[in-house]
Amino acid sequence: MEMMKMSAAAYGGESSGIPFTGSGGISVTPTLSWLPDSVLLEVLSFLSVRDLIRSGRVCKRWRRLVLDKSLWRHVDLTPYKLDSKILWHLVRHWLGTSLQTLKIKGLLLSIKKQEFLTPAILQVLDKRYPSLENLHLEETNLRSLSYDCLPSTLKTLELSHCEIPMTWFKSSPNKSKTLPKLDTLILNNVSSFSSHHLEAICSQSVLKTLYLAGTYRVTDIGIQKAVPYLKGLEHLKLNACKVTDITLHLIGCHLKNLRTLTLTNFCSLSDAGLACLSSIKTLEKLWLEYCLRFTSKCIIAVCVNLPALNYLNLNGILFEGQGIEEIRKSLPHCTVTNSFPAVGSVPKD
Repeated sequence: MEMMKMSAAAYGGESSGIPFTGSGGISVTPTLSWLPDSVLLEVLSFLSVRDLIRSGRVCKRWRRLVLDKSLWRHVDLTPYKLDSKILWHLVRHWLGTSLQTLKIKGLLLSIKKQEFLTPAILQVLDKRYPSLENLHLEETNLRSLSYDCLPSTLKTLELSHCEIPMTWFKSSPNKSKTLPKLDTLILNNVSSFSSHHLEAICSQSVLKTLYLAGTYRVTDIGIQKAVPYLKGLEHLKLNACKVTDITLHLIGCHLKNLRTLTLTNFCSLSDAGLACLSSIKTLEKLWLEYCLRFTSKCIIAVCVNLPALNYLNLNGILFEGQGIEEIRKSLPHCTVTNSFPAVGSVPKD
C-alpha cells in the first residue's frame, strides 16, 4: 500500500526527491508517467487485489492498465472478508476472461454463517471465464451447493477446511461428467470427505494428482474401490487418513505410474506394507515423514529397487544405531533428508 501512495504521488507530479538536470540545464523531476506501459504493468503485478483496484482510481491511464488481462490471471481473494455484493462486483467489473486461478475464503468459521458463494455466481464463472482452470475454496460451507454447479473448465480443485454434503462428487443422471477436465484434487482437512466421496470422484475423473490430508474418513476400503480408476495417477499424498498396510499393498499393485508418493504421520504403517512399494519403478520422490514403524533395513531394501528414485524424505524418524548413515550409503544417487523440526511444527494425527 505504501508503494501505491508513492506511485500515485509520483504520477501526479510530486517530487520524488531525485531531481536531475535535463537538456538546457533545466531541473527535471522524474515521475511514473514517463515509464512505458510494459514497465508499469510489471510494477502493478506485485500488488494485491485491493491495492490493484485502488490504483485504478489514480487516472485514466492507470485504470486502463489495471484492467489489463495479464493482471487478472491468478486472483487470490482469501485475505479479504467477502460478501455476495463484493464478489458480484468483482465478477462483473474486474475479473477478465483471462482468469485462470481463483482463490476464495468463505464464512464457515465466522459468526456470519450465510455463504456468499451461490449457484448463480458459479454459473457466471462457468460461462464468462473459459480459461478458469484452478479453483481453491477455503473455509467454505458447500452443503447447499450441488457439485454440478462447479465450472466445467476446472482442471484443479482444492478444498481446505470446507464442508461438503454426502451427495458431492456425483454427477446428475443427465450429465456424463461434471468436471471432464479435472486431473488434480487437493483436500486439506475436509472432515466430511469419506471413502464414498473418493470412489465417486475417482470413477468419473482421470486424476493425475491426488492429495488427501486430514481426511480421516478415508479408509482401506475407500482406497480399494478407488485404485482401479487411478491407473494414470502420478502424484499421491496421504496424511492422517485411516489406512493400514493394505493401502500400501493396493498402491504397489495398481499405481504403476506414480512419480511422487507422500506418506506423512502414520503409525499404522509397517515394513510389511512398505515392501509393496518396491514394484513402482517410476517412483522419483518418496516422503515417509513421521512414519515411525519403518526400519532402515526395509527402507534400504525397497529403495535400492527403485531405479528412478532421486529424493527420499525421512524427517521425524529416529533410526537405531547407524541407520540413517547406512541408508545414505546404500543410495548414493539419492538425496536423503532426516531432520527433526520444532515440536510445534510436527504434523498431528
